[in-house]
Amino acid sequence: MRYLAANILTIFLTSFATLFAQDTSNVKSADKSEFVVVGQHQGDKPEDFRFRMGEGLQIKATGDLVKKIDTEWTRTETITLYFDGENIADLKSPPHQIKGGKQLLLDFVLVRDAENDANRQAWDRLFKKKHGYLMTIQPSVAVGKELPWVVQSDQPFLFYVATDSAILLTLLTGLTILLVSYYCLVKKTKMLYDAETTCYSLGKSQMAFWGLLVLLSFTGIWILTGTMERIPPQVLILLGISGATGLSAVVIGNNKRAKIKTDLAKLQEEKRNLNAQLASASSSAELRQAAESRLATIDPDIKDLSDQMGACESRGFWRDICNDGNGASFHRLQVVIWTLVLGATFIQTVAKMMSMPEFSDTLLTLLGISNATYLGFKIPEKSQ
Repeated sequence: MRYLAANILTIFLTSFATLFAQDTSNVKSADKSEFVVVGQHQGDKPEDFRFRMGEGLQIKATGDLVKKIDTEWTRTETITLYFDGENIADLKSPPHQIKGGKQLLLDFVLVRDAENDANRQAWDRLFKKKHGYLMTIQPSVAVGKELPWVVQSDQPFLFYVATDSAILLTLLTGLTILLVSYYCLVKKTKMLYDAETTCYSLGKSQMAFWGLLVLLSFTGIWILTGTMERIPPQVLILLGISGATGLSAVVIGNNKRAKIKTDLAKLQEEKRNLNAQLASASSSAELRQAAESRLATIDPDIKDLSDQMGACESRGFWRDICNDGNGASFHRLQVVIWTLVLGATFIQTVAKMMSMPEFSDTLLTLLGISNATYLGFKIPEKSQ
């Protein structure tokens, strides 16, 4: 009996110690100061910790952080969310209490504000660091001006702008529309022709390329993110350079054709006067000889100007935009190459970062110099 009583007492004391330890652990856990990600729909499955751009993110604060957040919100309303050290969002609504005021829930909205430079650039820097569209992120929260606290998560915290399939489908659709639209402009319309000719204009072709590319990029980002993407000033400058180049090329071409018409009319009028002198019985031998000599030189000039006024015979799109009237020219080829290189960079940036690139001033200056060089050489070019 004594042995049995001792065993019962041992079991009782062990159970009591276990329960006491669990209670102590729970108290310590409740008192622990930490930030914890709340799974979507209060779930704890891996998919509940996968968040998409535009969704809300709840983070639970416990322990001493509750009082600190209450104080900071009352004083400055400054609670900041970081993703991998990048300032992503500020708290817009007050934290709300749970568990009898012992815990707080912080609600952040994961939105890329295209009109907020700091927010937009933070997202851009974050996307540059990541490979792939489903990103493993380490969130952290800063209270006031303190250093950020790492946010704990029961499952790996994942973030994405849109699904891989949606992004790839949108990208392929956009590229297909770009190529088909440009092909139709080249083959089915006369929009890219030089004025009054059937030869393709380099200036108009470049303007059409950038116009279509920016339009499709803007539309694709809007479809994927649901936000109206800001068009950076650098892209507007790029459109301005291509538009000014196209307009200047048209003006130069029209002025050259107007000059050719004027010169041709003068030569034809001079030829009629010379023929009249030869037909006149009152013309002296000297006048006849001078008229015949001048007619011998004027006819080739008239033929050359008439040929330039005639319809240009296209050699094909690529040959036309690289041809200055005497064959392929480096100043035209340079514009074509830089346009294609910057276009490929533009598409790659949009696909990776879901935003339009902000080209450096140096790169835009380089493109401007290339286009200005093309226009400078276009003035003395022969009409094709």
